[in-house]
Amino acid sequence: MEESLRTVLVTGCSSGIGRATALLLADRGYRVLAGVRCPEHAKQLTDAQLPRFEPLVLDVTKEKQVEQVVAHVRETCPQGLYGLVNNAGIGLPAAVELSSIAEVRQLFEVNTVAPLRMIQLCLPLLRTGRGRVINMSSMNGSMAMPMVGAYSASKFALEAISDTLRVELRPWQIPVSIIRPGQVRTSIFSKARDDLNERSREIPVELEEGYGVMYARAGEFNERGAKSTTSPDMVAQVVLRALSAKRPRTHYCVGIDARGMQLAKSLLPQRFLDRSFARAMRVLKPVATNGAAAVPRTQ
Repeated sequence: MEESLRTVLVTGCSSGIGRATALLLADRGYRVLAGVRCPEHAKQLTDAQLPRFEPLVLDVTKEKQVEQVVAHVRETCPQGLYGLVNNAGIGLPAAVELSSIAEVRQLFEVNTVAPLRMIQLCLPLLRTGRGRVINMSSMNGSMAMPMVGAYSASKFALEAISDTLRVELRPWQIPVSIIRPGQVRTSIFSKARDDLNERSREIPVELEEGYGVMYARAGEFNERGAKSTTSPDMVAQVVLRALSAKRPRTHYCVGIDARGMQLAKSLLPQRFLDRSFARAMRVLKPVATNGAAAVPRTQ
């Protein structure tokens, strides 16, 4: 198939990694369908005036919108899809105990269920186009850390689905690749800063001694992430590599922190890792407890 006929659908293109990926692929000659959540972001991307580039309003949690976008691809791409890049995602910087069930449910809806829905609906088009799937995970998708437990769980689940699909789709030779970026310099850290500040003020008094220091440390690590040397463009280059490789790798790590965590996971016992994380969060020593239960957020 000529590269000019290769159509790639990318979700979560309003900013950050998704935007950088969509623009890079369009610049390299792919026809790109860039999913964004609101019309304003679609207009901003339209102003880029790139050939073979089409922004589409797509909230991946809305099944009807997803079906409409897939129908549009079917009508306008008789040659099928060459690639599906599931990039849309959200975070939840919070202690697991203090995360509401509604928040965790929404996290899984965006980070796990939505990519699965996209894959299921796009598979007929991917078979026609002899295409491939790329799922955006995280360095937290293979190693769970304090203050991002629910987020890690959603990415662990996405990786499990990806690993299974990679085998189940072998009869049709549809590769499934996972990309694990480390901390990437995007606006997500600004959002996390505000979220952490708000949540730290809502820690129950009886749990302040234990969780207060964790939220403070999470804030410090968040500021480091905001200054990360890994840019969205670097992740976009890896997506391009996964799309253009004759035999794409099953996993790609992006950033020295992601590679370091992968190495630590493979070499070190879990008890050592647990203690290392506790030391980093400054919670090695137990705190006094009065037996009171925490009250999670209700929003």
